[in-house]
Amino acid sequence: MLKQFVVCLLLISLASSRQIKISAAPQLDWCPLCVSFIDQSLNQLINILLNIGVVGGCADLCGYLPNQVEQVTCNLLCDYVGFEAFVKLIQDADPDPIWICEEIDVCPINDHSSGRVTACSVVPQKGQQGDSFTVDIAFTIVNATGTGEIIYEVEPPAGFPFGDGELLVRTQPGSYRISFSFQANPTDDDPFLPGIYPVGVALCEGNCGSTHSHARTLSECNTQFVLTQ
Repeated sequence: MLKQFVVCLLLISLASSRQIKISAAPQLDWCPLCVSFIDQSLNQLINILLNIGVVGGCADLCGYLPNQVEQVTCNLLCDYVGFEAFVKLIQDADPDPIWICEEIDVCPINDHSSGRVTACSVVPQKGQQGDSFTVDIAFTIVNATGTGEIIYEVEPPAGFPFGDGELLVRTQPGSYRISFSFQANPTDDDPFLPGIYPVGVALCEGNCGSTHSHARTLSECNTQFVLTQ
């Protein structure tokens, strides 16, 4: 997602040097961009602060990131909230992308959002190593979300859990469907041995599993698939 915004970011970076705030660029939806950036760069920023310390300011901190798009995004967000506040968010004991972007005030919050997962399934329900699988999810939003997500997670009988998700920003009341696909190709982390694979689906305000303010699970659904020999 970051690459899609590179031209806008460079233009806005020039605007920022003329003391124009983020809010001066309404054509750019800052919430998904912020969440994507923090999700990709959080560990790098934590390591920079651990290994180098609290450097002089936003430009110094962000300058250690490996590419220009990340540096520009980091500078804009850091300048917007202030260097000390930005560092404090990064150094939180349990940081997560949505919470950080809500605290920076670029992602909306709704403590009264509500919704439910109405159906979830895996197609096919039975397969072998190397097969492709699709997780189909239907959900309904009753009261609009602030910033949340719909996710799935597979719990293999051997190996590490894996999954994916979709960010929900100001999602209005209505019925929705979404699908995620993966391939059961064996790796060191996930050998995809024969057995039953439980799949959990969650609809959340904030990051699912977050302990921070405004985050909560709205609804869950469980399904499974089977790998045979």
